[in-house]
Amino acid sequence: MAKEARGEVNVHMSPLLARVEGFVRRLLAEPERARRGYPVVLLLLTLAVWFPALFAGLDVTNPDSFYHITQAALHHSPSEVADWFVRGYWAYTHYEYRPLTRVSLLLDYLAWGRRPLGFHLTNVLLHFVCAAVLAAAMVRMGAPVWAARLTGALAVVFPQGQMAVTWINGRQDVLCAALALGAVLLLLNWLAGRPWPHLVGAAALTFLSALAKEPGAVTPMFMLAAALLVPTQRGLRTRLLAVALIAAPLGLYGFLRLQAWPMDQYVKQNANQLRPLAVSVDKYFGEVLAPRLHELWFLWRRMGIHVAFSPRFPRLFVEQVAFWAGLVVLLRRHRRLLALALVWKTAFFLPVHNLYWNPAFTHYCYLPNFGTVWLAGLAAWELSAYAAARMRRQMQTAARWSLVALGLLVLIGYYYRQVELKWPDRALLLKGGPRPPAAFCRSLQGPEVPFDFGDEAVALPEQ
Repeated sequence: MAKEARGEVNVHMSPLLARVEGFVRRLLAEPERARRGYPVVLLLLTLAVWFPALFAGLDVTNPDSFYHITQAALHHSPSEVADWFVRGYWAYTHYEYRPLTRVSLLLDYLAWGRRPLGFHLTNVLLHFVCAAVLAAAMVRMGAPVWAARLTGALAVVFPQGQMAVTWINGRQDVLCAALALGAVLLLLNWLAGRPWPHLVGAAALTFLSALAKEPGAVTPMFMLAAALLVPTQRGLRTRLLAVALIAAPLGLYGFLRLQAWPMDQYVKQNANQLRPLAVSVDKYFGEVLAPRLHELWFLWRRMGIHVAFSPRFPRLFVEQVAFWAGLVVLLRRHRRLLALALVWKTAFFLPVHNLYWNPAFTHYCYLPNFGTVWLAGLAAWELSAYAAARMRRQMQTAARWSLVALGLLVLIGYYYRQVELKWPDRALLLKGGPRPPAAFCRSLQGPEVPFDFGDEAVALPEQ
């Protein structure tokens, strides 16, 4: 009886499985059918994963969130805001030139008042924009559509983004990344034959990304590689001229940046952080290109064969095996995309790390780690295809997607283990998130003025 019952279940399940596989096969064959639905799914995934970040409140251990929000909120007159773009602004130890980031904080304050939830929501939405635009740009560079969409999903839950997304002052990183990725996408559109307004838009977004944070100024380095490697009907001279035109407005940015913070003052301020290029290259290979490979080697050298009993070894080993297996697959199938991903990581890491780097803050890695996500998404797609092809032939398509779904679930679990986010309780949800402090702390404006984030707080008026 039991065998007959199981047989009856199999009879009923086989048509259902065939129908599911047929649907998935049609979706793979015609990915444009899901083009409108993908951004919605990606947005829902972003909000679900980063929901606890909305209730993180203000980081009271670091003055940056207090300082930058209050300084933006207390300057409403057009002339004062214009000064941010012309002269920069005082950032409690030095002059700084990230005016677009400060304007975005001001807009948040005008929209949300002093409630931290609004500032966090903007960061989360900008993170979603980065993931969506990365997926679109990868398609323009020749990646399979669903591989690019998988990469966008990986970008949403990639643990390296935690500080940039959850810390309000990480706005500079997510805003710079969103604008830089948008500029790259517009250039790729122009290379694909779109009209010249796309080129103008790429130049404008590149300039704006630099106004959000300094790494945006190196975006043309990646654009040059894309212009040389991405297949296009446009001539080589035209492509090089296009990149030069995109980079031209950055001359104005450099002039204004040096007016706000002259190079001699910059070197004096950051003398303890400037480092030889060799140190930056070592950190690049040790932490960004191959995550934690050096840790695995040091563990092995210290413990020998007993390294297998180290609590850290299983995770490090799995990460490295997956990374290098994926790299081998990409060398066979996607050499052009592999090269572009490595250029992305290099362009947005080495110049910034060599000139200004605080290793305590992982938000500096937000931009270059999109290259890591890029490699991981492509490799996961190819490895799932390799595994699925060796399963039952009639279930190959469904098996591939099952492996992808399983991998995403594992990554989300890994994300929750790595990211220190506390899920808000019901009482906090009913209150609409943490209440803002009774007074925001601020420092006095101007150089040579001691700053204090203690009792001398200046209360901001309620809206």
